[in-house]
Amino acid sequence: MRILIVRRGAIGDTVITLPTLDLLRDTYKNAHIEIIGNPQYWEIAHKRYYVDCVSSGDTKITKEFYTKEGLIDNEIGRYFSSFDIILAYISDPEGTVTQKLQKAGSKRIIVYPPFPNEEAGIHAVDHTASALIELGIEVKTPLYPTLHLSTEDTDFASSFLLQFDLRKPIIAIHPRTFGIKGWRREGFINLGKWIEKDLGGQVVWILGPAEEETLEAIRNDFPPYQILSLTPLPKVASVIKRSNLYIGCDTGISHLAAAAGTPVIALFGPTNPHIWGPRGKRVLILKAKNLYEITEDRVKKTIKTLLEKSASEENKIIYTE
Repeated sequence: MRILIVRRGAIGDTVITLPTLDLLRDTYKNAHIEIIGNPQYWEIAHKRYYVDCVSSGDTKITKEFYTKEGLIDNEIGRYFSSFDIILAYISDPEGTVTQKLQKAGSKRIIVYPPFPNEEAGIHAVDHTASALIELGIEVKTPLYPTLHLSTEDTDFASSFLLQFDLRKPIIAIHPRTFGIKGWRREGFINLGKWIEKDLGGQVVWILGPAEEETLEAIRNDFPPYQILSLTPLPKVASVIKRSNLYIGCDTGISHLAAAAGTPVIALFGPTNPHIWGPRGKRVLILKAKNLYEITEDRVKKTIKTLLEKSASEENKIIYTE
């Protein structure tokens, strides 16, 4: 059995697809499962239980698939016809891609909307898995993404955390500070100082290219060893998994943290957390119409709540408006 999943998109789109792959792996235990998507993002699943092979979409789903007149290259056609099941999360309102895959000789094709209808109110994780109903697979919701990290991943986390005092709480922070999904830079900086001076904890700052300005601000107040590059994702996930708490915004890294099983505090602005909130066993989402309305004191109170052993072990959304 050979199964192909077409799932392009961001980190969050990758994470919310993991339960779907889990159901496929459980149903077709010996199947070869391949992904067309961003290899950098799909590294969290590649050869880590879920996925056997990842290839870039640009080399497979070419522009000819989206035009009625274009012809598919013979080699590309042979590639798609080699799969018993193709599950493509793409927008194909006129059925053009479906028809091209059929002409290429693909056996079983399921084209499914990549994102849920906002009005339906179904969570993105459950929406993604619902595509499997067409294969006769039972989908029991709610579903929770789970990571299967390698020994290499966990060894990296152990090495990285050697510089920390493991007797103190370790709190990972991904400081998204731009756009409608970003919080105040000074808010994150102040939280980090409060965690270390008042709470007696330690901060791991998770930063990517988008946080360059924030990186400079953090360097002024925190040691270099506390900064973790956003890639590779499995190593980031492994460090988050070893942390006592994660704090972030409406980002893919927040989904990654929840999938790692770490308690999560996610700050949400205009996005609907019932659809896009990270799914995990201990997730608290602070929601406001404008993300900047969420105060530092509100976040501090939530941090204390989640660090307590008696904290709720179910997803919870707190409206701060």
